[in-house]
Amino acid sequence: MGHASGSLAAVALLAQSTASTITRWWAGRYGDRHGTAAGLLVPVVLVAAAGVLALVLVANPVAAVTGMAVFGAGFGVAQNASLALMLERADASGFGTVSALWNLAYDAAWGAGAGGFGFLVTPVGYPAAFALTACVPLSALALASRERRRAAGAAMTVASACLDS
Repeated sequence: MGHASGSLAAVALLAQSTASTITRWWAGRYGDRHGTAAGLLVPVVLVAAAGVLALVLVANPVAAVTGMAVFGAGFGVAQNASLALMLERADASGFGTVSALWNLAYDAAWGAGAGGFGFLVTPVGYPAAFALTACVPLSALALASRERRRAAGAAMTVASACLDS
């Protein structure tokens, strides 16, 4: 890897981590003010997948940095929303267990993803590996869609209870 591509990788990773941090903060504020962030899961899964898909153009510096920033934005909101959702379903006494399970899944997925990408990139190359990797977040759409419907149903129940009062 030459100096220029190493610098590009550093800038792209900085864009991803910065976007992830900012959107995690934003999602926390959103959840605090508007209730559960479960409704955000479907859109942010699509955003994260779109960011990874942009990396198909990895040779283009603008596409690489933008793709990583878009992926980071989607991933940051998904981190916050998924952890908040798990905590909402647990009693306060189970918060430590929820946090441990979430972090275990997070770390295991990063490790498995990096290893899987490494095995994939050798035979197919970076553009194809990024295209295939963009499909991974889409696998969460069914679960995220179910959760979004569940959250919408709960909101309707609360609204009708308020109207009946």
